[in-house]
Amino acid sequence: MDFDIVIKNGRIIDGSGNPWFKANIGIKDGKIAKINRLPLNETAKTIDAEGLVVCPGFFDLHSHSDFSIMIHNKAESSLHMGLTTMGVGQCGSDSYTLIEEYKQMMKIGIASFARVPVEDVEVDWSNLAEWREKLEKKGIGANLAPYVGFGNLRTCVMGVEGKGGERYTPTEDELEKMKSILDQQMRHGAFGLSTGLVYSEQRNASTEEIVELAKVVAKHGGIYISHMRGEDDTLIEACKELIAICEKAGVRGCFSHHKAMFPENWGKPCETMRLIDRARAKGIEIYCDQYCQPYAREANLGSWFISYLMGEEMRAPPSVDELIKDMKNLEKWEEIKKKAIESYEKDVEKNEERKKVLGKHGIKVPAIWNPATFDYVVYSKTHPDFVGKNFTEVAEAMGIGDFWDAIRDLYIADDGNTYVAAGGMCEEDIITILKHPASSVSTDDWSMDWVPPMRYPTGLLPHPRGYGVYAKVLGRYVRDMKILRLEEAIRKMASLPAQFLDIKDRGMIREGYWADIVLFNPKTVKDLATFEKPATYPEGIPYVLVNGQIVISEGKHIGALPGKVLFHKA
Repeated sequence: MDFDIVIKNGRIIDGSGNPWFKANIGIKDGKIAKINRLPLNETAKTIDAEGLVVCPGFFDLHSHSDFSIMIHNKAESSLHMGLTTMGVGQCGSDSYTLIEEYKQMMKIGIASFARVPVEDVEVDWSNLAEWREKLEKKGIGANLAPYVGFGNLRTCVMGVEGKGGERYTPTEDELEKMKSILDQQMRHGAFGLSTGLVYSEQRNASTEEIVELAKVVAKHGGIYISHMRGEDDTLIEACKELIAICEKAGVRGCFSHHKAMFPENWGKPCETMRLIDRARAKGIEIYCDQYCQPYAREANLGSWFISYLMGEEMRAPPSVDELIKDMKNLEKWEEIKKKAIESYEKDVEKNEERKKVLGKHGIKVPAIWNPATFDYVVYSKTHPDFVGKNFTEVAEAMGIGDFWDAIRDLYIADDGNTYVAAGGMCEEDIITILKHPASSVSTDDWSMDWVPPMRYPTGLLPHPRGYGVYAKVLGRYVRDMKILRLEEAIRKMASLPAQFLDIKDRGMIREGYWADIVLFNPKTVKDLATFEKPATYPEGIPYVLVNGQIVISEGKHIGALPGKVLFHKA
């Protein structure tokens, strides 16, 4: 047989968890046509994998790349660490379930993620089928597995939360409309439903409402994946809620970017892993994913202020430079601080009402995160000694009584180069989750093709996990700390998430499977991304193939766009 590409002399780790074996791979028409221990016809393009591991392309169950891929369609940041398939439409928010009224809001969201001006974004689709057609016509570097966002369903049918008063329960007609839209998107090939039950447009929903929607997904053989209602003081209760939803709806489910935030909650993953074991023993199919980083998210401190200032306004946010200019004006600063405090107090008041309403449904609602202690400094241009401190600790170190004034002074001193991250996890918990057989690896980030300008508009830089988490697992947790066998780590990155998504022709090195393949050096693979320089590619991953085409060659993206928006075929 004449092959398009031959990979020879590699140590194959096939994704099953089995030990490596030596063989050659012949690729034809995008698929693995032959795996043979004997030499193959080398008239084709040949990659000599001597000294390298050859394994399935990595899966990311939790990506937000649907908000960046129209702009960053080569998916360079993802492909450089071996990601060939990404689950998108996460945390209850997708970029393709829309009505006309909210297309402007979607344009702003895409611009913020992709770091381009709003006027450079065009949103001319309303459903998954139209989005898929436009994206594949443009061409993409990696594969995408789309989910339907619960927040999109609620917003399209019930409006933005807070407009005209709080809404907790949809009418019967509204619920049926949401189910109809979800059913249509599943018929367009969506893999399931995602929720983000800490976010404004979703946090008022009851368990029963989500169960009814998850039943629609179950009829299509789909999945339920959730940024749960709590990841700190209500973590255990939130995990139990997800398991209950899956049991009642008859659907398999996944804890998104699983973690325990803040020191008082460290250790809880020991119990959440037991909850997964108990659920699976009962026949409820539960998984989790994690991104193996000590902080939940990273952003410019300016975007933190802007989140308070913007509220639900559907307009582009101010730039970092505009924000600093206003902060330097003491009169305007007092207005900014007053609005931020009022916004926080309003959130607390709304949350108390939420506790009363949802408490009747047996739901334990988490407290609103306190800005004084929630975020930690991860980079400061002028005060590197503040790294790891929350805002109260920063104020104490600066000798300023009001933490709002302290972080304003820090931001001005840094000329806008202050970055903060949410929460805080301990490595023992990260390892506890990583070692569980039902856990997989994810990014909770999005694909980028170029380093975004530092000043547009909110300073929302990528998190380092979006450039290095898979290399970090292979380097730190496999080679250096020996937490996992290499074969087990690759199973968690490939066949396990493929099994969850019910994708039967990817995630393994098997004849007849699509040739999504990664070649890496187990002795040198290492993540290099940091909070200071997050957009840094890992080392030790010289080749990546997507659908039988080379996209990373000798460590460089060659511009190929062989990716697909996958269609759930159950």
